Amino acid sequence: MLRLTRKRRNQQGFALIYVTLMGAFLLIPMAGLAVDFGMLYNIKARLQTACDAAAIGAGYMLHASTNLNDPTQYASITNAAQRYFNANYPTHYFGSTIASYSAVPASSTSGKTITVTASANVPMLLMRVLGITQSTVGAMAISNVRYISMMIVVDRSGSVTGEGASSIIQSALTTFVATSSSSYMVDGTDTVGMVSFGGQWKLDYSPNTHFQSSTPNIGTAINNIPFDSNSSTNTTEGLYQAWYQLYQMNLPGALNVIVLLTDGRPSAFTSYWTPKSSSSCSSKIQRAGVFETYVSLGSYPYWPPPTSPNESTGLYATQYTSTPETSNLAASSAGCAYNSNTANVANDFTSSAFPNSVGPVDNVGSGSGYPPGFSTAGTGLSTQTGYYSTGGNSMTNPKMGRYAAFNAADNLAKLIRQDTTLSPMLFVIGLHYSNTSTEPPDDDWLARVANDPNYVTVGSDSSHVAAGQTVYQTGQTPGMYCSTDNTLSGLNTCFQQVTSHLLRLTM
Repeated sequence: MLRLTRKRRNQQGFALIYVTLMGAFLLIPMAGLAVDFGMLYNIKARLQTACDAAAIGAGYMLHASTNLNDPTQYASITNAAQRYFNANYPTHYFGSTIASYSAVPASSTSGKTITVTASANVPMLLMRVLGITQSTVGAMAISNVRYISMMIVVDRSGSVTGEGASSIIQSALTTFVATSSSSYMVDGTDTVGMVSFGGQWKLDYSPNTHFQSSTPNIGTAINNIPFDSNSSTNTTEGLYQAWYQLYQMNLPGALNVIVLLTDGRPSAFTSYWTPKSSSSCSSKIQRAGVFETYVSLGSYPYWPPPTSPNESTGLYATQYTSTPETSNLAASSAGCAYNSNTANVANDFTSSAFPNSVGPVDNVGSGSGYPPGFSTAGTGLSTQTGYYSTGGNSMTNPKMGRYAAFNAADNLAKLIRQDTTLSPMLFVIGLHYSNTSTEPPDDDWLARVANDPNYVTVGSDSSHVAAGQTVYQTGQTPGMYCSTDNTLSGLNTCFQQVTSHLLRLTM
């Protein structure tokens, strides 16, 4: 019995030694894997951060470049990327050494890219027992910088001139887009154009990639905006003609932007008009024209608009030709009642009513060069539904006319936001005056036009929209609204906010 017990003890001791040795061979490599893999993961994450920083950090230099074939511009971009990479990946991080690094800028049809790649050799610690002394990890980051395709839309209606805001607008626009040292838009890279509107629209500057250096340039166009103390506010035309120009540029991969600057509420819209047979008009043919209603009648705060008759005015030409706009009546106006007295415009047309559906008549058509939904001129936008319920379309009721002007512009802005080809973004700036004798803009409506996801209503027209509501509409391109007073600093601040959004969206 004694010898048998000793034999079993010897066997147990051997098993313990065997398990211990075998455990060492298994556990040490497993521990090595855990430690070394943890280090590899840490280094790869830091390498990825450095590549991301390099690609993003060089993005501004990439956007500012005009010619990647220029060795100086190319070097400034790659040097910037290298600086950001070095700042985020310390030398010999966890004992590693950089095995490879590259930063390659390139151009495409919709913008520019920079691709940053890097790899690092990492010394192993516990895995050396298996003969593995080194491993390599890699990372890559790509920054896409989109070209900007921008149309600026400037309200040059009577209140702008009356309040002395024209010079402030011109100065702020010059800083925003016409001065290379202060503008985020890059001459030779981005494309910029400008439309202005009162009752009539005007293409002040055809979209141009060399908008700062060409002759004439955007700065000259800004200084020559024909502000008119007698013009109304045809917001629909300003927005549509800007949208049309974006389609003429045909840059679906770019960041397509409309920047609208306005100080008022819509008071005019465009359509086709056919005189009634009993009209005194010499010609009974259909004619294009802008129907306008008066602004700032009644008592403060001048909104909602009055309903008394004969406060609608004229049928005017659709495109600007000269100042004052009120001297430019719609074609074939000879003999018409509104020719001698614009307040008599309702006497010339059937049922004395404006159409239920209106729309732009200039630059309207079908095909890739036209905005969708406007293959037929003079129609497509409801005057009876949209932002307001008009309750009618009498040309002698200025309230109905004003609400119809709102609805036409509101419905057009919705179509722009629903455009899935260009996906234009609307940046809207509302300009307020301290003078309470001037009708203020409707902040809530302008934020709705922009589809600002962060805006909460203030009750600009409290009888229609209560305070504390959101205006953002899902499924439509979001934009931004900025409200400011009539000061250069206030307007510059709004343009700086636009620039901040552009910086974030283009990279």
